[in-house]
Amino acid sequence: MHILITGGTGLIGTATRELLLEQGHRVTVLTRRARQNERQLAFIKALSDCEPDVDAVINLAGAGLADRRWSARYKREITASRLQLTQRLVEWMSALEVTPKRLISASAIGYYGASETSQFTESSAGGEGFSAELCQAWEVAAREATALGIPVTVLRLGVVFAKSGGALEKMTQSFRLGVESWLGSGSQWLSWVHLTDVVRAIDHALTSATPAPVYNVVAPHAIRHRDLATEVGRFHRVWLKLGVPSTAARLLAGQMAEELLLTGQRVLPEQLEAEGFDFHYPTVADALADLTVR
Repeated sequence: MHILITGGTGLIGTATRELLLEQGHRVTVLTRRARQNERQLAFIKALSDCEPDVDAVINLAGAGLADRRWSARYKREITASRLQLTQRLVEWMSALEVTPKRLISASAIGYYGASETSQFTESSAGGEGFSAELCQAWEVAAREATALGIPVTVLRLGVVFAKSGGALEKMTQSFRLGVESWLGSGSQWLSWVHLTDVVRAIDHALTSATPAPVYNVVAPHAIRHRDLATEVGRFHRVWLKLGVPSTAARLLAGQMAEELLLTGQRVLPEQLEAEGFDFHYPTVADALADLTVR
């Protein structure tokens, strides 16, 4: 197939395009920076530069939610990088003589809002707050492609764990100094997923004859932050166990800390499991053993 990827130079996009190239597909990546084309891999800076007859589009672009404090300016950047790009993508597809056979578009489990007691599946209602409302609007923008006859699959991604880059590296920095740490009470849920399983879920959505409209891309076993700290501590020589007070996190990161760090949600991959998807890393212990966070 000829597959167009937005966000194809990020953590998930890079791993996804590598798998697609291994499988023999031709990949075009929309990027803001000019890069050297390779065999079966092209980089473009504008959708108008894309060669015709795209079979599928994988939309992964978006400024990182947890990369910095949510100033009014950065909120606008986060929103534009998701909504406006997705809207442009749908407009571009509408002008093609031959439209893609499917659109796979990223979202996030922030869609559900925060809760310490509820469990969320793909059929659960959306929550409140900046990240929840952003994800909801992002999904609405992607589903505009259905009016063109293009099936749309939304991936509500959990916190992605990888060997380098991503959340785990940031969350475990103190452990390298012998400090086992967690944020706030540590009771907040973390719905996470190994990068390998993210890429496999994307491939599942791409190759399934009838993919579902929504997949929660999270490992089957969410974990509380305090328990994650204990699991990570097994891989380190820990001299001190110390929680970071909620007030300190709020002072440093503001609203972002409140919505992403000090609260969470317990999300289940109900649809993927119903379709027989086999997670390579179902538990945090499995993931950490592979990622070797030492």
